[in-house]
Amino acid sequence: MVSILGNKDIIEAYLREELKVVNKSLPLKRKLLTELLREGYPHVATRDGGIHMFRKSELKLAYELLGDELASKLYLPIILEVRTDLKETTFLVKDEVSAKLIAKVLGLDKYELPLYLYPIHLHELRKKIETLIQYAFTLEGLTL
Repeated sequence: MVSILGNKDIIEAYLREELKVVNKSLPLKRKLLTELLREGYPHVATRDGGIHMFRKSELKLAYELLGDELASKLYLPIILEVRTDLKETTFLVKDEVSAKLIAKVLGLDKYELPLYLYPIHLHELRKKIETLIQYAFTLEGLTL
C-alpha cells in the first residue's frame, strides 16, 4: 500500500487547487489608488466574477497618509498573505508602498519588509481601512 502522505507532489497539487477556491474573492487585477479616487464607484473585479468595492473615505485617508507620489504607486486592494505555519497566525505584506501605508495606519515608526502583522493589528486595520485589504492563502503558509 502506497502512503499518500509520502507523495508530497500529489498533496501540493491538491492544495493548489483548493487554494484557488479559497482565494476566489481576490481581484483579477488591482488598481492604483489615484485611479480609484477618480471613479464614482471605486471597485475591482474579483476572480469569482464579483466586485470588491472600496469606501471613498478609506481611499482618501490612504491618499492623505501617503501623499501624491506614493499614492500613484499604491495598488489596491492590499494583499495580506496569511501564514499559518508560524507559532501564531501571521499576515505578511511584501509590497513596500502597502507596508508603508499599513505602518502609518498602525502608528509604527520602524518596520522591515516583509511587514509581519498579527491578529491584534488586524482589529485596527479593519476599523480604519477595512475595504483596502484582502487576505490571500498561499502554499507557503501551509505546512505539509
